[in-house]
Amino acid sequence: MKKTVKGWIYLFVTIFFFSTIEVATKPFSSVFNPFQITFLRFFFGGLILLIFPFVTGEIKKFKLTAGRFFLLMGVGALNSLIAMAFLQLAVKYSNASTAAILVSSNPVFVVLIAWLVLGEKITAQKILSLVIGVAGLITIILSKSVGDSVKGIIFGLLSAFSFGFYTVMSKKYIKDIPSTVFAPLSFLFSSIPYYFILKACGISPFVFEVNLQVILMLVYVSFFVTGLAYITFFKALEILDASVSSFSYMLKPVISSIMALAFLGEKPNALKIFGMILVSMSVLVMILKKTKSKI
Repeated sequence: MKKTVKGWIYLFVTIFFFSTIEVATKPFSSVFNPFQITFLRFFFGGLILLIFPFVTGEIKKFKLTAGRFFLLMGVGALNSLIAMAFLQLAVKYSNASTAAILVSSNPVFVVLIAWLVLGEKITAQKILSLVIGVAGLITIILSKSVGDSVKGIIFGLLSAFSFGFYTVMSKKYIKDIPSTVFAPLSFLFSSIPYYFILKACGISPFVFEVNLQVILMLVYVSFFVTGLAYITFFKALEILDASVSSFSYMLKPVISSIMALAFLGEKPNALKIFGMILVSMSVLVMILKKTKSKI
C-alpha cells in the first residue's frame, strides 16, 4: 500500500469519529457544562491512550524535559482548552450540524498558518479546493436553519481557527515525539491548567449526574473520538502536509449532518444540502486532481 494512500485512510478514520462528537454530546448539553465535558473527554482519553506507549515500550525511549512538558501542555491546550471548548459552546448555541460545518472551515486557516510556520507551498490545487469548500460552507451558513444563532456561529469560527493553529503546531513537533506518546501526554498535561481554570470558575470537573447513558457517552467520546481518532490524525500528519490533511476535515459537516438527521432529527434544507455537495466536491478535488502549479 502506497504511503500516501495509507495517510488518507488514517484521515478518513479520523474524520468519521470527529464527525460524531457534536451528535454524541448535544443531548447532554443540559447535563454538562460545555467546558466540563471537553475536560473529561481529553483527561480520560489521555489516560486510555497512555496504555499503548507503555505496552509498545515507546514511553521508555521518550525523555521528558521541562521544555517538552510545557511544549506538550501548550500544544494540547490549543486543542482541548481552546478549540474544543469553543466547539462545545458552538454546539450549545447552534445546531450540532452547523457547529460541525463551521469547525470544518479550519483548512482556510491551516493553509495560511502552514505557509507561515512550516513553509508549505500554496498550490493551485489547494486554492481551487479552498474556493469550492468555502463556497459550500458559506452556502450552508446562509441556509439559516432553525436553531442557529450568531453567538453559535462566532464560537464555531473561533474553534476552527484554534484547531487550524493546533494542526500546524502538531505537524511541527510530531517529527521529534512519536504520535502514540504525543497524543496522551499533550492531553494529560493540558488537563492540568484546564482543571484549575474550571475550579476557579466554580465548575467541579468530576461532579455530574451519573447514569448508563452518560457513562456510555463518556466512554465513546474518550476512547474513540479523543483516543483512536487522534492517533490516526497524528499518523496522517506524519505522512501528509498539514494543509492537505486539513482538507479532508471539510467532509465532517456532511457526515455530521447525516448523523444529526438520523439521531437528532435536525433536517437540512435544500440550500444546506447544496452546500454539503460543494464541500464534498472540494475534498474530491484535493484527493483526485494532480497539479504541479504553485504560487
